[in-house]
Amino acid sequence: MLGLIKDSLLLWGVWGRCASTEGDLVVSTAFGQRVLVRRGNESERPARWILQVLEAKDGRLGPDRPAGSIVGLLGALRKVLGVQARGQGLRIAASGGPASPARAAAAQTTSSRPRNADSSVSSSLASPLPTSVSVVTGFLGSGKTTFIQKVLRDLHFSRTAVIVNEFGEIGLDHDVLASSSDALIKLSTGCLCCAIRSDLVETLLDLHRRRADGEVDFDRIIIETSGLADPVPILQSLMMDKAVATLFVLDRVLTLVDAVHGLETLRKHVEAQRQIAVAGSILLTKTDLVTPSTALLDELSALNPNAPHVFGGHGALKFDELFERDVSRDARHAMEVLVARDSAPRHSGGIETISFTSAASIPALALTLFLQALVDQAGDRLLRVKGLVQVAEMPDQPALVHGVQHVFAVPEWLDAWPGEQHHTRLVFIGSSIPRCWPERLLKAIAEDVLDARRSGLVEAPRSAITASR
Repeated sequence: MLGLIKDSLLLWGVWGRCASTEGDLVVSTAFGQRVLVRRGNESERPARWILQVLEAKDGRLGPDRPAGSIVGLLGALRKVLGVQARGQGLRIAASGGPASPARAAAAQTTSSRPRNADSSVSSSLASPLPTSVSVVTGFLGSGKTTFIQKVLRDLHFSRTAVIVNEFGEIGLDHDVLASSSDALIKLSTGCLCCAIRSDLVETLLDLHRRRADGEVDFDRIIIETSGLADPVPILQSLMMDKAVATLFVLDRVLTLVDAVHGLETLRKHVEAQRQIAVAGSILLTKTDLVTPSTALLDELSALNPNAPHVFGGHGALKFDELFERDVSRDARHAMEVLVARDSAPRHSGGIETISFTSAASIPALALTLFLQALVDQAGDRLLRVKGLVQVAEMPDQPALVHGVQHVFAVPEWLDAWPGEQHHTRLVFIGSSIPRCWPERLLKAIAEDVLDARRSGLVEAPRSAITASR
């Protein structure tokens, strides 16, 4: 608990210290605030933690502030210290949404059901299978337009619609690509990530309507982002908009990196770092001009250890491998994360990767509380979470967890563990997050839930599915 509170103070930007006194904790800040944190006794249950403000003048205790869990305690402490909440509240993408490979199979069984009369999507838009959407991102000059030109010349991708997001008033990328795709849609209202809550959603739904009316014909969609775009809002919109999630499925985020200038770009521009952080795959371009440096490859691995590197020189690319989602490979990458905490370079004030393993299984309730606490406490500092979790109620079926900032997909239950290691492995990508904080938070929450069950305050669910509802 001492380490968790210390890390939380760092996360909140509070100058202070935390000391243990006879099993209790005293939090002192640079502004003279002093707060006592202690465990609740039997007579104080269901309060599991008690927080009391120490009056500065005479050292008297203020009134009890009970908390029923670690999550509640952190919220109460943050409030007492005057720290505003950083998070936007946990949002879970609808079951069978775009983050889940089971989406297509589920659509086959649900597409015949009549839609609710007040649905935002007309029944005429119903589709038996969702349309795959791939996001191609990368900083200015990384070669996105040239790459997409090559993709559209491949017969396998001849039925592809492209949504081009451009920065500036003159659409040069649109003119270059127009000859390659009859179903091209251009956004003209500025940066895609800024207009994401209106234009992208409307464009996707309009594309679907036009296909239903026979105006255009396509099997998949590629979204090319501006080189200056932060892709996080784009992914959130694809995951959370109800109408879009019904008709489209996000199957890949591909980030292009210029092998010539990539290292300098990553060190200067936080947008480039965020583009790497959310990537499912990283394509290194211009490798026919220069061999990617070890420093560049190390930087990419530090920002996103899960994303495989693909080298794009000499015309040897296999586009279908870049755009087709392979669930088993995703799981393998989650299991192959390097867990040595200090092995990856740290980025002062920038984006870094934190990873850890846990041999102990985690109660389903603890996993839910953990995800909530992550977004509540870390807020926009947290960019991405991904990994496999051993849930106590279903230990033989790992839960594949994936989140982008405050938006999380419903955990996907795999049939079996990939490989021989059957334990939790999680990766966190974010900015200025204390390296031990996520692990300490999860451990404290899990212990809290188990203790509450032993005390009869929380009933153990019969399955993880029951607990997650």
